[in-house]
Amino acid sequence: MARIVIAAVATPGHVYPMLKIAQSLIAQGHQVTVFTGALFRQQTEALSAQFVPFDEQVDFDYRHLEQHFPDRAQLPPGNVQMALAFKNFFSAPIPLLDRQLRQIIREQQADLLIAENCFYGILPLLKEKKAHRIPVITIGITPLAYSSKDSIFWGPRIPPAVLPPELTHEQLVDEENRQLITEVQDSFNAALVQSGCSTLTRPFNDEVIFGSDRFLQLSTLAFEYPRKGLPDTVHFLGPLPNPAQTAESPQLWEEDDPRPLVIVTQGTISNTDLNQLIFPTLHALAELPVRVLATTGGRSVETLRENIPENARIEEFISFEHWLPKASLLVSNGGYGTINYALSHGTPLLIADAGEGKQEAAFRVVWAGCGINLDTAHPTASQLKQTVENMLSTDLFKQRAQIVQRDYARHDALAAISRHVEQLILE
Repeated sequence: MARIVIAAVATPGHVYPMLKIAQSLIAQGHQVTVFTGALFRQQTEALSAQFVPFDEQVDFDYRHLEQHFPDRAQLPPGNVQMALAFKNFFSAPIPLLDRQLRQIIREQQADLLIAENCFYGILPLLKEKKAHRIPVITIGITPLAYSSKDSIFWGPRIPPAVLPPELTHEQLVDEENRQLITEVQDSFNAALVQSGCSTLTRPFNDEVIFGSDRFLQLSTLAFEYPRKGLPDTVHFLGPLPNPAQTAESPQLWEEDDPRPLVIVTQGTISNTDLNQLIFPTLHALAELPVRVLATTGGRSVETLRENIPENARIEEFISFEHWLPKASLLVSNGGYGTINYALSHGTPLLIADAGEGKQEAAFRVVWAGCGINLDTAHPTASQLKQTVENMLSTDLFKQRAQIVQRDYARHDALAAISRHVEQLILE
């Protein structure tokens, strides 16, 4: 039995994958302590894991980010808003999170640390020599943010197969984005200096990838770009298993209804304004011979059901495990976990988002040929209607999604994580 600390940024898309890993490790007899926001105490303790909350100074409630960062609401979705998030939400808390994390490791006499790739509180630890710290596994729960010479992560998102080798990063990233990259990198350097560390010698995401003893990406090369120069500590595991269906799903239509099913979601964070994607989709598809199932990701639906079209249903949460096998298309704002759930069932995707880093996931959907990216956070009804009609009229996207599905089915992420845990504990 090992003593393991698990750390995650305090949002559902970051915490829930790590809790699934925690549950698996606990079942194997390991002692697990989870370090994240106080909102997730109940879910953590339900797994029989120990729980340590972030210091309240850096425990931001993801449901009310504008209260913590009022400037965010004034910025349009995209790289400017994302840069602000990196500076205020991700890098500024590093010194305090680092102090808390080291205290937990000491008190628990931990053998191993597992963090998701956006928990940058591990950076000061990764700056130390490996002989002077416990082993660190990083779990890649977002698109692989590696700054290889054969692709562009910030600015124009260009996959390796498309990027001409004679073009350089400097030629393709415009001055505005270059300035944002510099500002974000400077904010991470300032946080590391406050933590008593030296500054970064490479981009901050690369520091996490190269500094970890293992970097385990929850995807495969059927969906992630093949990249040059990745260290041999990076492994592609495939996605985590889909959430188990905990209760019987309600029957929303007759079982023999032949109309294609379209699911639409805005996730659990970008769901404050349902006029962004859910309502436009419901109204755009109202006259089409389809069924439309919307999930608000936790937003109350009591007052919403009165004003939706006849062919639509709306729920706070749905069982993706139940509904995705029945779906012909998923309309989403591009969350990496949601995309992986869809592709695990061979379901094609229509992505509509322009910010929060989700464009990286959207471009991988296009590269893999399993969907379309509208490249906007506010698609029009006509855009949605035409694109859905076009996608449902061909088997091409379904066939490409099934290629990814078959590749995912060959992998067992939880078993692979267990093997890497055992290897590092024994080293």
